[in-house]
Amino acid sequence: MERNATKGILFGALSAASYGVNPVALYLYQDGFSSITVLMYRYIFAVIFMAILLLAKKESFRCTSAELKRMVLMGIFFSFSSLTLFESYRHIAVSISSTLLFSYPAFVAIIMTLIYGEKLSKLQIAGIAMVVVGVYLLNVKPGEGEERPLSETLIGVTLVIVSSLMYAIYIVATKQDKALANVSSLKLSFYSILFGSFVFILPPLFTGTDGTPFLLTTSKQWLSAISLGLFPTLISVTLLAYAIRYVGPTITALLGAFEPIAAVLIGILLFGERPSTLSYISMLIIFFGISIVILRDRQKAKKA
Repeated sequence: MERNATKGILFGALSAASYGVNPVALYLYQDGFSSITVLMYRYIFAVIFMAILLLAKKESFRCTSAELKRMVLMGIFFSFSSLTLFESYRHIAVSISSTLLFSYPAFVAIIMTLIYGEKLSKLQIAGIAMVVVGVYLLNVKPGEGEERPLSETLIGVTLVIVSSLMYAIYIVATKQDKALANVSSLKLSFYSILFGSFVFILPPLFTGTDGTPFLLTTSKQWLSAISLGLFPTLISVTLLAYAIRYVGPTITALLGAFEPIAAVLIGILLFGERPSTLSYISMLIIFFGISIVILRDRQKAKKA
């Protein structure tokens, strides 16, 4: 049991870190690609990679009708979480969107408490608060977004809160939905991404692309699109499913704090950014907050 918990914590941290590779999308945005097109390629490549993985493991693609219905819903929640987040970037600063997105651990905790009766100790609540504060300090920079019209800010905030809520529902449902109890983590991820991909594939086919680029034409574009399908989708979503099964939705959601840390590291390695002293302090606060919650959870597990 303890071994599974360790694996769950490791998978949750790696899932979040993989999701932090999303800034690679900037390379495609710089070439004029729309968020819908970028997300379409991200999901298509992820579906291909997951199918290859399922075949390599000789795992059956078969599912019951009840399982398929649930996974259609999972795909819709996950894809609309991606879409509303990417659309929020048009209305508010990316750093503010990233900070507000991290309200999803709070949504997970609220859902688990109100619907499933999970009780959080004062120490765990304090740890969650520390992580949220750490993410806020890590992302928000003075003066960003101040000159945007109030209407734009309200739209952006609403979009990212919706994104956060949908992601929280996806995390909780993955663990709590009894219809998915016998579905492997890889198969669940495959079908969720497969059904979610239609949200991005269908609009360009029926409405066009409004003159924005649609086809990948350079090696850099192909590499960026493949990276998006591999790291923040295939690896992140699959490890997320394993983490949820091993340590539960609440701990997994908190481990998502490694995502902005990974984004900072990507910024250093790929874009030559230089984090401030406050950024390093913020990362320490995040680590400490996560450690508090995990240690408390392990203590509760031993007593049980």
